[in-house]
This record gives sequence, structure tokens and C-alpha cells, in this order.
Amino acid sequence: MAFYTCNRYRIVIFVLLVLIIFQLIRLLSDKPVAILSGSDLLKLEDDAYNKHKKDKVKVRVYYEALCPDSKYFFVKHLGPVTEKLSDFLDITLIPYGKAQTKEEDGKYYFHCQHGEEECFGNKVHACAIELIGNMTEYVQFTDCLFSVFEVEAALKKCSNKFNVDKDQILRCANSEHASELLKKYGDDTHIIEPGFIPTILINGSKDNQGGILKNFLLEVCKRIDMPLPPPCL
Repeated sequence: MAFYTCNRYRIVIFVLLVLIIFQLIRLLSDKPVAILSGSDLLKLEDDAYNKHKKDKVKVRVYYEALCPDSKYFFVKHLGPVTEKLSDFLDITLIPYGKAQTKEEDGKYYFHCQHGEEECFGNKVHACAIELIGNMTEYVQFTDCLFSVFEVEAALKKCSNKFNVDKDQILRCANSEHASELLKKYGDDTHIIEPGFIPTILINGSKDNQGGILKNFLLEVCKRIDMPLPPPCL
């Protein structure tokens, strides 16, 4: 009798399991499948709907054209991170550093930490930034300029590499317009009073310079909303 009762319970449980599975299958089959329309796909690519692209991490880099520490930051940190996370960054370059500006008879003159060649280099950088316009491209171009110490040789190499008009940059660098650009960058730099070059502001703050200079990628990733992009994982 006990054997019969046990089998009966097994049959009941089996029937209940079959009924549950059947109900689950029916519910799943009735659930509408989400299909992205053309407009939905466009929204995924549109900056207006992309929170990451709307809320980009704002980075301001205060540096000098012939500064070894500036070169190290560009080559080891800023260049690689910009390449990986350009969609998440809004970068502004300020080539001035610890220079000083003097005005005489309506003209600007500069004294730079690493000599006259650096003043000329800062002007070349300023003119290149203005000419190129695109953030990712001018970061890459400036990164390239640091690969050769002599300013005009660096400009020649990088202009060929990135198909940029070298002569236009040189004309600008030797003009009063370059001095005006450098004066503007100097005013910007004096506002933050950098104690060290390079100084990097992230979202308007110059806190934790040691951490930024040591691991720029980590500091940027800390400020990107979830879900994090692959380079941050």
C-alpha cells in the first residue's frame, strides 16, 4: 500500500511540473519581442540621447612645448587615453606653462621657462590647435610634436604624418596672432596659478595632481557614469 501511495504522489508531482512548464512556455511565447526601430537606432548614435557623450569629462591641460614632464604626460597618458576614450572626453590644451608675458607698445613679448625656443614652440602648438580644431586630432598632433625636441623639425615630421599645412602653422607662429593666442593662454594659466607643469584640471578641479599624473586613465574613469566603457574595466 505504501508503494502504491508513493507512486501516486510521484505521478501528481510530475503532472504539476508538466503544467508549470507548459504555462511558462506559453507566457514566454506571448511576450512581445523588443525590436529597435530606425529612429531608436539613430538615438543610440545621437549625442543628444547619449548621456556619456553629453556629460563628457572635461580636461584642461596646462603645459609647455619643451617641458620634459609635459612630454611624459602626453606620450604616456594623454595620447593613449584620448585614443581609447575620445567619445567621453572634452579636452582643452593650454600651451603656456610658467612663461611670463610683457606688453610694450601694443605688442606682447614672452619669457619662457626653457628659453626662446620654447616660446616659439608654444606658439606653434597654439597655432596648430587653432588650425586643426578637432580635439582628438590636435591631441594626437601635439603628442607627435613632443617626439622631436627641435620645434621646426617636429612640425615638419608631424605635418607630414597628419597631412597638416606646415607653412600655415609657421606663418601663424611668426605673426602677432600667435602672440595674441599665447597672451590668452597666459591669462588662462595665471588664473589657476599652477605650481607644477603640467597641471591638469578635471571637471574644473586641480585636486589630486599626483594621482592624475600617475594614472590619468583611472582618474578619468572615476568620472564616467555607469556603464563603464571597456578601457575602464
